[in-house]
Amino acid sequence: MRGETLSEAVQYERIEMLKLDFFDYIQKNHHKIDEKLPVFYGYVISALNSSFPLLDSKDHDLFLDAISFKILETSPRAADADFVETVIENAARFKKGKKPKAGLEIAAGFRMVKAGAFPHAIPYLRKYRSHDIMAHATLAYCYYALSLQEIARHRDTKVPSEMELNAREQMLELARVHRSIKTALPYGTDPALLRIFWMMITCAIEWFPSNPAFVRLGLAKAKADHNHEMRNEMLKIARARFYDDMGLLREAFHFAIEEGNGSRAADVVKQMRQQAPESSEPLYYGMLLALRTTKRSGYQTFRKQAEEKRMPPDVLGLLDLSFSLFSGLEKDVYTRIRIMRDTYPSLDHYLILINYLAHDIFSEEETRVKKAKKAYLDAVEAYCWRRLVPR
Repeated sequence: MRGETLSEAVQYERIEMLKLDFFDYIQKNHHKIDEKLPVFYGYVISALNSSFPLLDSKDHDLFLDAISFKILETSPRAADADFVETVIENAARFKKGKKPKAGLEIAAGFRMVKAGAFPHAIPYLRKYRSHDIMAHATLAYCYYALSLQEIARHRDTKVPSEMELNAREQMLELARVHRSIKTALPYGTDPALLRIFWMMITCAIEWFPSNPAFVRLGLAKAKADHNHEMRNEMLKIARARFYDDMGLLREAFHFAIEEGNGSRAADVVKQMRQQAPESSEPLYYGMLLALRTTKRSGYQTFRKQAEEKRMPPDVLGLLDLSFSLFSGLEKDVYTRIRIMRDTYPSLDHYLILINYLAHDIFSEEETRVKKAKKAYLDAVEAYCWRRLVPR
């Protein structure tokens, strides 16, 4: 395939296949590889360059990080500091980035953690704690694991040990430094590392009960990983401890809607109204809920109150249009679209899209209707949210 341009999806699939081939080879031949690391890495680079001559430096280095992590995972010598350094040096020679050892040393740190060699893991992870949230959480875990060993030796300890205080300090720093749970590590979904992340988030929530940052990070991670159980758990904590945080309440509302739990969504709307009685935003969420149930009396109750709270008229008009659409009032929908296009010329391009989606929603093809409804609600909620939530 030399010289050809592959689509990103096809190239990704082929790289993953090559990676899995090497993983299988490492699993079956780790003793040979341990003794001849330079030869093995030369073989890896030759295969990678011949299969993907145009591979960019980032993907090239991530591939080597994944291979190195697999070697460290598989080799019985991986807890040996000298062997780990040998792996790092051999792999780093072939990397193209400005910091060739970074991903490799993080991998080494993770492997030391898995081997229970926490003191040896700390220097590796400490250097890169601000680069990746998983490395930072694992560093905190090293200190926490060492604190548990101290407790086991001194059972009468009633105050946090120095190691536990170090773990707490790292979690506070993690919350300050990392605004996102994104990880660039090719082994970031390793089950052991995920367990470490959730253990430290859970500890931090217990250590710092008034700090919502850890709930936010946990919630973001649960959403990204489609972890229903932990998302539900984070939202329970959020509603109990941070009951006046509108951002977290929004997350709770949308989760309830996704789950099809109307009563829970209604409870969240009630909580929103208690915490922000002068805002029209809770009423907006009440109207969104009524859209899904198409109960006219409920919708009109929220609408009247929203009007009294001076909800922007364009938002009200769009929600009225949406209620007619989901109630199956086809003639009324197109009339409202026409009126809104005359009233709000700046929204013409947006209402053209709404008009197309309405046609799909009124079609008789179930799959088409389902996709159109989702696209419509996503578009309406994005517009209304921008208009209602202050920046």
